[in-house]
This record gives sequence, structure tokens and C-alpha cells, in this order.
Amino acid sequence: MQIPFAFLGTLLGDTRARAMLAAAGLPDEDKPIRHLDFWRLLRNNIEQTGDERHEIWPGPVPYGSFELLLASMRLGYDLGDGLVRMASASRIVWPDLPLAVRRGQDLRLQVPGIASFPAQRRLYVEMVILVLHTACCWMAGQKLEPRRLIAPRDNAPGNGAAFALLGCPVIRRGSDMELVYPAEAASMRIVADRFDLWPNMLFETYRHITAEPLARVSTADQVLDLLRQAPFDQGTLAGMMGLSVPTLRRRLAEEGHSFRSLLSHVRQQQTLTALNAEVGLEDLAASLGYSEARSLRRATRRWFGAPPSAIRKFKM
Repeated sequence: MQIPFAFLGTLLGDTRARAMLAAAGLPDEDKPIRHLDFWRLLRNNIEQTGDERHEIWPGPVPYGSFELLLASMRLGYDLGDGLVRMASASRIVWPDLPLAVRRGQDLRLQVPGIASFPAQRRLYVEMVILVLHTACCWMAGQKLEPRRLIAPRDNAPGNGAAFALLGCPVIRRGSDMELVYPAEAASMRIVADRFDLWPNMLFETYRHITAEPLARVSTADQVLDLLRQAPFDQGTLAGMMGLSVPTLRRRLAEEGHSFRSLLSHVRQQQTLTALNAEVGLEDLAASLGYSEARSLRRATRRWFGAPPSAIRKFKM
């Protein structure tokens, strides 16, 4: 699943969109953008502009404002109540972008009256719906399956590109945008409990939505994915996954793994890759999370039966 350049170009303007692709080393505008690259591009743009709404509306919404919505959402006694609280808080954070939540025969997340918005803002609302869906999946700890999405008819370039990730029928009618979940989604328990690392957690959830249901991703696979990004310690990594350290240990043990064994596996792979490059041992050791080069030498002897210098000669 990919996003056409037309979506990014309409959302941010062609000139800025092309510059962002070039800066990120991504293909030119003739090729579609992978969903994860699209997420990273938008995150980078927020950091550069200091505006979580990408300068699409007058007056910036400073970085961290969305965190307030997530914080209000987690106070709910269930997912439905959390969304109601989030919609109420959005009147302060986004006073000109009304959000509403309806509970009854189903659970509805609504942005009313978007048919009258300019094309750029209509696409922004499309992104808001996708991000809020991602937040709901993270809060519930599983991939949610909406029944349908209702949206106005729209011929803006790239319109509807983000909806494919929702995996539900799109009904074109009316002037509002509504994401409709089954009624039972409203009573789901909120299980996410670490919000200091919410950007990482939201990105991880989005990554899994673009790949496969969260329930099918093992704890070990999630740990490996995070360790490949940086040599996190066990406490930090557990927090990024919304778990306590004892819970992380237990889940890994149930799958036949330990944190130490997974960390060793990643370090072995990264060491072999890095030894191909002309990187000093001190720098290599630091990048892998070792306190000194001596520790790296001991590890390579234990893994491969030889010091780094011998492995380099062998690989040349």
C-alpha cells in the first residue's frame, strides 16, 4: 500500500513536497510513497515547521499539542469514553476543526462539515482520521476493524489514498467524515500505559497496521525491530512497548526467548555488517551499546571464535 505523490503535493504544496522527498533521499514525484516513508515525512515536516497542522491553518498548533489529546483519551474508562474525552479536549487544541463522537448502535468518530473545506484541509482531515484510528489501535492493543468510512464526494488530487489502510468500505455521501466502528469497540479496555514515548509507540502501531494485525506480531519480533534501531536497555525498551520489565520478561520467556539473547543476536548481525566498513573499534563498540572496545573484542571471540581484526581480514 502506497500514497501517490499527488496526496502529499496537495497537502503541503508541490514545491515543499518535492524538497522533502529530495532531502529524505526518496524517489521523485513520479513514484508513489510508502506509507512508513509518508509518516516519517510528515513527522519531519512538523519538526521543521513547529506546527502539527503543517501550516495548513492560520496560527500554528505547537508540537506536543496532539499529546494532550492522547493524554485526555487515556483517562477514559473504556475506548468509547476515551474518544469522547479526546473530542472534548480537541475544542481547545483544534478550535477550528470540530471533532465529535457518537455512541449507540455503533461507535462513530466524526468531523462535521468538511465538504466546505479547501482541498488541502480536506486531505488533512483524512490524515487526522488515519492518525486517530492508529491511536485507537494503540490504546486497545489490537488492530481495530471499522465497519465503514463515510466521506463527501471529492475529486481533489490524491483524495482517499489514506483510506486503504482502514480496510473498510468507503461510502461517499453527505458533507461530514465519519469513521464507524462496531458498538463493541466502545467498551474495549484502554491498555496502553506509557505516554512519555508516545511518538515511538504511535509509529510502531502504524507500522504494524500497514503490515499485519498487531495480535500476530510476537513480542520477540517487536523487541528485535526496536533493538535494530538503537541499543536500548531493557527498561527503556519495555516502556516503549507499553510494558513493565517483568511483563516483558514473562512474554519473551513464553515465546522461548530472553532480552539478553535477542540483544546478542542483533549485536552479532550488526557487528558483522559494521566490520565491513572502516569504522574504529571504539566507535563501533559505542554504536552497539558497549562501554569500551574491550567488551566488543570479548563478544566477538565468544560469538565467532576470533577478534574483530581477524574477522576483518577474513572478510576482505
